[in-house]
Amino acid sequence: MIDPAPQDARSDRVSPLRRQRLSAQDWLAAAMRALVAGGPGALKVEPLARSLGTTKGSFYWHFADPQALRDALIALWFRLGEAEITASVMARGARGIAALEALLDRIAQPPHDTWGGPGAEAAIRAWAFADPVVAAAVTEMDGRRLAVLRQFFAEAGQGDEQAAASARLFYAAVIGQEALALTCPGDLRAVLQAQLQMLLRA
Repeated sequence: MIDPAPQDARSDRVSPLRRQRLSAQDWLAAAMRALVAGGPGALKVEPLARSLGTTKGSFYWHFADPQALRDALIALWFRLGEAEITASVMARGARGIAALEALLDRIAQPPHDTWGGPGAEAAIRAWAFADPVVAAAVTEMDGRRLAVLRQFFAEAGQGDEQAAASARLFYAAVIGQEALALTCPGDLRAVLQAQLQMLLRA
């Protein structure tokens, strides 16, 4: 449930002329890819620097320590995985079923490889088992997403209890189907559309 990368997203390879001009965004993108590929143990400064063709000094120009990188990754996930998606749906002025359909359109877009690709969400959730700070962030993210879904289902005409149940069922379907797609690819949008229609008919 991560939004696609912006148009100016950078690639893994950095030319020598750009080594001293790496931004915090470059480091965050490299860290997210490393997290997906190797788990939390891959978030070490030296290997990340090598992947970007630079030195550790560049890292410490942007981040005080690895914990600061972790916090920035969490903030990035909140932005790409919820805030920007919700804002784009709200900007359309859609409500109820129209808002749910618009949200589905965004969720079904495959995440850009710059930010770890389809495995980013699962990687962060796995990280939560080893880091209480990340675990707290996942809990907060789940609460935010569920609140948005409850609002949309309520606007679609469901009562409070039914809207809350529908939100949990649809959210569980999103998380589960995204994880399943990593080992058993399928048409994510079609599956979630079917789930949504069942919940709206309930």
